[in-house]
Amino acid sequence: MNYSVFIKSLKYILFFSSILILILVIYNNNSIEKEKIFTDYSYKEGDFQSVKQVLHKPTFMGIDKKNQPFKVMANKATRLKEAPNIFNLEKPTGEISSGKERFFLSGDNGIFDKNVDQLEVKGNVKFNNNENMTFTTSEINFDFKKEILSGNKKVNGKKNNSVIVSEGFKIFNNGEQIFFRGKTKLKLINEKNF
Repeated sequence: MNYSVFIKSLKYILFFSSILILILVIYNNNSIEKEKIFTDYSYKEGDFQSVKQVLHKPTFMGIDKKNQPFKVMANKATRLKEAPNIFNLEKPTGEISSGKERFFLSGDNGIFDKNVDQLEVKGNVKFNNNENMTFTTSEINFDFKKEILSGNKKVNGKKNNSVIVSEGFKIFNNGEQIFFRGKTKLKLINEKNF
């Protein structure tokens, strides 16, 4: 008889002991995880002084003053903590729609300022529309909000078989108005004569 009372009391003691151990394990595990999280993710403010963020194949989108969409894309974009809205771009491309027409811009390197929606592109720059107008130069600036594309470097333009060479240019209203600066050489070819 004493044996069965001992067994019964031992069952209850072991049952409550196992519950107590389980509660202690869960509580202790949570406090260890919280401590680990705080130690893993706590840094000094000085640790972020020169941190860069690198984006692969980013796309920036916006709307110009006529509520028409534009896009800026690149193979890679890098930004520093000091200037979070300025992106250094590798192989940037830009696209803007104007009515039924679309215009494209590309180059080797660029800087996109997201605050003012301006793109500066350098190296093998090409600006063209869907049809037959193409400009090539070494440096170009595009203000998406004002719809002004400009450059102060030598530019070669081609439309159909006509060619223009100039020391600089400014394009307004998505190609509706084009001004050439400095020495300019224009060769017009009438396709009807061919």
